[in-house]
Amino acid sequence: MELEKIYDTHELNKQKLIQEGFRKEKTTYRKTYSLKEKNFEVTFYLTEKKARVKVYDKELEEEYLPFYVEEQTGEYVTKIKEEVGNIWKEIVKNCFEVISIREKILDYVYKKYHTKPAYLWENDPISCTLKNENNKWYGIIMEIPYKTLGIEKLGKVPIINLKNTEEKVLDLIDNKEYFKAYHMNKKYWYTITLTKNMNMKKLEKLIDESYNLVEKKKS
Repeated sequence: MELEKIYDTHELNKQKLIQEGFRKEKTTYRKTYSLKEKNFEVTFYLTEKKARVKVYDKELEEEYLPFYVEEQTGEYVTKIKEEVGNIWKEIVKNCFEVISIREKILDYVYKKYHTKPAYLWENDPISCTLKNENNKWYGIIMEIPYKTLGIEKLGKVPIINLKNTEEKVLDLIDNKEYFKAYHMNKKYWYTITLTKNMNMKKLEKLIDESYNLVEKKKS
């Protein structure tokens, strides 16, 4: 199970963890759940930055190792993986909160440039463009699969595409937070993953540079 990807876009609510029955041990919060499969239990260990899980066979008094093997299939182990996955979804739902860098961006560009997001698709509440007064794009916000950026994680990550000079784009790309542009001109556009480690002051500066570059081209 890829537990830690949730920390890219969410943060732990410690008070809700306690309410959910987790016990604090130094910097770790722990809770054990009995599984429907007889003699099995799962324990989740959560910190502010990491999560891990331990599936235990009480009858054999040892960890249930097939659970950790990604390629391991079969009806029995599949049932256990599904149940543990469902418990994790409930923990995320009840004990984690979304870090909405996207909302911070939209608030920033509205206050500074009076930009309102232009949504790309009717049934997509995430994907939107940021345009100047002459309807020219200076940014686009989306959610895309991690794997499209070469990141070996499941699920999607929120991103913003911004514009800059060719030299600045080359200087920014580190394939960790800054990537070659997703579905844009890769010479003048680049992609930033909007995770909780994002430096908002730096992001705001880069948004300003993108906006000013588009404005300068207009004139």
